[in-house]
Amino acid sequence: MKNSSDERRPAAPGPAAQAGAASHVDPLLERECDVFVRYLSGTAPSDYVRERYLAAHEAGVVEPRGGATGFERWIVRRASSATWLVRALDAHQRVFANGSLLRRKLVLLLALLEVRAPHAEALDTPTGSSRAAMLFVLAWLGVRFALTVLLTTLVLAPFQLAFKWEARA
Repeated sequence: MKNSSDERRPAAPGPAAQAGAASHVDPLLERECDVFVRYLSGTAPSDYVRERYLAAHEAGVVEPRGGATGFERWIVRRASSATWLVRALDAHQRVFANGSLLRRKLVLLLALLEVRAPHAEALDTPTGSSRAAMLFVLAWLGVRFALTVLLTTLVLAPFQLAFKWEARA
């Protein structure tokens, strides 16, 4: 009999979906929203972005089809603790699990940020620089991404194996 946190589970309905349940604010989701928005835009989320993010979770539209694995939930918990961790874990998930829970949450927030001021202007405004500077920055970002994925993969491998072994037990 399998009893695992790595098996995919459907999302539990949010407070708004439960009959007669009072809606509440989840401090972990609020923290997650704050850290992820700071990673994406460098600023704190507006009330609109925070409200829409929480509403999307209550509606159950963030979970991947079939539910998230225990490892995916663990990744999100780690990522929500600091913006530098979001960057590292996002790079790893981009390469190895593009449709993961973390990536879905970041895409949702990016969509919310793109439609409302002041974030929309900051995200859409190009930065001016010379062609040589742009090529140098692109090269540096590519190298940094590759090194981040490599290092993050080495660090995460034992945890990922542990979650897989737990799923088989």
